[in-house]
Amino acid sequence: ELTIENNILREKLKLSDYYEIENFRLKKLLNVDSKEYARKITSRILINPYKSNNLTFFIDVGEIDGLKINDIVFNEYGMIGRVSELGKYSSKILSVLDEDSVIPVISKKTKKSFFIKGGEKKLLLKHIEKPFELEHGELVLTTSAAGYFQKGISVGKVFKTLDHVYIEPFAKVSDSIYVNVLIFDFKNILE
Repeated sequence: ELTIENNILREKLKLSDYYEIENFRLKKLLNVDSKEYARKITSRILINPYKSNNLTFFIDVGEIDGLKINDIVFNEYGMIGRVSELGKYSSKILSVLDEDSVIPVISKKTKKSFFIKGGEKKLLLKHIEKPFELEHGELVLTTSAAGYFQKGISVGKVFKTLDHVYIEPFAKVSDSIYVNVLIFDFKNILE
């Protein structure tokens, strides 16, 4: 009887640990400041058994929740992607690592503005003069240069080799169960 009770208690302890980790992730995710003209929706990543990579994924919020194409999706580490297709109750997200993903960014220390393009495992630099002037390890943040991205969300850090400069993204889909979507009221921003 004690062995059976011990096994039951072990399972309850495992479940308790799981809930503690999930609670920690949610707290970190909800700790992002939002402005008056933006609101944040927390969503769960939906499992897609037919997809083997993390370049696109689905979340359980959609048009009915106020999402729009190009709304930013992020976790506690930074930007993961953006809304690429809308359904009524779910959305398809294009990961920052997808080759169709292009994001306007600025480097925090050197203040260089440029674009990053998905490259499957790293982010490639586009439209930048003298990329080697970027500092190794420098933080890269989103900008509103393209008109539909909110500025100030961390994307990754600069990585330099002797021949190449690229960005290592902070956030990975595999890190997350929950993500946030930032929804903007552009009418409010313009006023």
